[in-house]
Amino acid sequence: MKSLLAVLLVGLCLADGLLAKTTSNLSEYMATQSLKWEQLPMQWNEGAFLGNGKIGMMVYVDSVDNSLTLWLGRPDVTDHRMAPDRKTSLGIKGASVMTDYCRMDIGKMKLFPQAKILSGTMELDIYNAELDGVLHTDKGDLFFKAYTPYNMEVNVVEIITNVPYSWKQYPGSPRSPRIQVFPDLKEKLKYEDNPMPQYIAYKHEGWSVHPLLAGGDYATYWKEICNEKNSVMYVSTMNEVPKSGLSLSKAKKEVDEAVSLGVSILKNEMRNWWHNYYRTGLIAIPDKKMENFYHIQLYKLATCSRVDGPVMDVFGTFYKTSQWPGIWWNLNVQLTYMSTHATNRLEQGANYQKLLDALFADIMMAYGPARCGDFAWALYIYYSYMRYDGASWFEISDKVMPKAIKLLEYYLPHLEERNGIIYLLDTESPEYEGFKTYDNSNYNLAALRWLLQTMIQISNNTGNKPKEYSDWKEIIKKLHPYPIDDNGYMIGSNTPVTKSHRHYSHLLSFYPLRLQDITDPQVNNILEKSIDHWMTIGNGSGLAGYSYTGAASLYAYQGNGNKAYKQIYHFLNNSIGISLLLPNTMYVESGGKNPVIETPLSAATAITEMLLQGWGETLRIFPAIPNDWSDCAFDELRAEGGFVVSASRKSGKLEWVKIQSQTGKRCRIYLPQWENVFQVEGPRVNIKSEGGGYYTIFIPKGRTVAFSYNKAMVVDESYCLPELGRRNFYGVKKGKGLPKQMDWSQDKDEKRRMFLRLNPSYLLK
Repeated sequence: MKSLLAVLLVGLCLADGLLAKTTSNLSEYMATQSLKWEQLPMQWNEGAFLGNGKIGMMVYVDSVDNSLTLWLGRPDVTDHRMAPDRKTSLGIKGASVMTDYCRMDIGKMKLFPQAKILSGTMELDIYNAELDGVLHTDKGDLFFKAYTPYNMEVNVVEIITNVPYSWKQYPGSPRSPRIQVFPDLKEKLKYEDNPMPQYIAYKHEGWSVHPLLAGGDYATYWKEICNEKNSVMYVSTMNEVPKSGLSLSKAKKEVDEAVSLGVSILKNEMRNWWHNYYRTGLIAIPDKKMENFYHIQLYKLATCSRVDGPVMDVFGTFYKTSQWPGIWWNLNVQLTYMSTHATNRLEQGANYQKLLDALFADIMMAYGPARCGDFAWALYIYYSYMRYDGASWFEISDKVMPKAIKLLEYYLPHLEERNGIIYLLDTESPEYEGFKTYDNSNYNLAALRWLLQTMIQISNNTGNKPKEYSDWKEIIKKLHPYPIDDNGYMIGSNTPVTKSHRHYSHLLSFYPLRLQDITDPQVNNILEKSIDHWMTIGNGSGLAGYSYTGAASLYAYQGNGNKAYKQIYHFLNNSIGISLLLPNTMYVESGGKNPVIETPLSAATAITEMLLQGWGETLRIFPAIPNDWSDCAFDELRAEGGFVVSASRKSGKLEWVKIQSQTGKRCRIYLPQWENVFQVEGPRVNIKSEGGGYYTIFIPKGRTVAFSYNKAMVVDESYCLPELGRRNFYGVKKGKGLPKQMDWSQDKDEKRRMFLRLNPSYLLK
């Protein structure tokens, strides 16, 4: 199947009164999705990001020292203070993500031209994963191309210029980012800095080694290969913790191998990987800015996660000094990995599965019993991955049941039966009133119900019912009902939602767990009341970006496309409370100082949920489309059961739907608009009507079929380029730079940075 991008086809473009240009050339379409900087990014929050899930960098210009700056990142460079024999202290009882297994700063590479940088432009081509830029200086132009080859742990920068310049390495701080941000904690926590890095610099080569108190080290090596008018700089960071003395030699070997291969081979291999990556999961919707944003999130996923890479923390592959230097389990990592499912990016979610296979019980027990719900949600993501992958119930049982049983053991001490009702005592509702616990918190009631229902479902589908099976059914039968008041769902018994609060933990039973039947009007009304109250109380003063993406997903589950779209539109275009969506689509909180990657990725998830849903063993095509999206399409999104689905909607009606079955399982689909269903492509299959718009289709494993209401329908999968003026929305646009420097640095250059930002014409003097 050809990748689809817009089965908007000519129709959508003509509807806008503009000439449509169609092409089968995916690269031409993807050029309209790239990020373009009409003026130079002047800080991390405006920079261009490149990576391959193991190593990466953020690229921007530092106006204070007149440099092109690469802030290097490697997500498995963490401390391991309570696990000297392991790479990380994650899962160790008593270990803190703030100081014991926090991310560590690798450092920066800086290019210093022997000239004053006056201005410049950049473009991040997400189809090829390459950054092209030019620095205009008072002595001429400096052209650069930066990229991170997918199959190597190295970053590369090519330079073409007549302007003299030099590279210099700046090793990162050996101190926990949390202590850097809050230095007063150093004495309070009795924190001891790691040793200072060892550092060697030559004209075209250098390296640093960061020893760690717990043993082992991480090292960065760089080399520049120069020709008459151009050069190539290669830089690699390796992290052989817990072993010592190996990281530097491995980084040097990686650079030497990249040099021997040469840039042509490196780029060709990289481009082939990325081009194949974009063959699925693309969308076409009338809101071209939203469409552009979505595709950048696909790029972001692959820069930050891979099968053989570490699990994404709040930074992804990239690093910025922050008070949150690691993995958070009360929403962040869950939302991050939900984005890999419907977008058909399961490969980017496989590392999460591996982590839970290795450390689920250890991580859960390290955090304490009041946080059971966090790990039920974490397990739901694990289970959901298997459902989207089309795993059999026996495979799910082998992987999920041992984890579920261990988690249930953690829940049981919180249960107390009174007068035939089982109360759930002393568990959290994340971030509401800090770490306070509640009786019958809606968050944990939903998590426990999902856990028990899933264990029962697995047992029923495999025929393997352990002796505790009847106990699970008894707990569900007697479990306290969800606390509800006049405003909808409460935090817990006797705890209404009385203040603006960013987390939708109290609505977990609706989304993502989907335990409630929203086809019941009474249930649907309570949900809408709950969302509306949560989003408007206190004028939304406590909301964050993921509040809007969460509300969009909740409304999409209802089938309310207008409200779902309104929330995503607000997230992309308006003020989002205590947080910011940046020009490069990164997301930050705390005045722009703390990056957290899950929120933009969760927005991509919400967009897919407007286009395709697969809950209740049933595919729903365009289930939450706003009224004015008469034409839209998607190409090879994924649904539970191992189904890969494409569809086109034109003039307000579903034209056709195309389904590939990767497992051969029964496919149930809801097609309420169609009076008849005709097969228009693929091997002949049996279509059975259940009535009410529901159909059952039996598609052989590995085969693809297409259906329409019109037996003469031709499935058209051509591309449609967005018209001029509705392309390349992201990157810093002329005169639209951020108004201030947004980081934790309080150094002497801060005033100068702010002056230059507010007076950019000064650079031209």
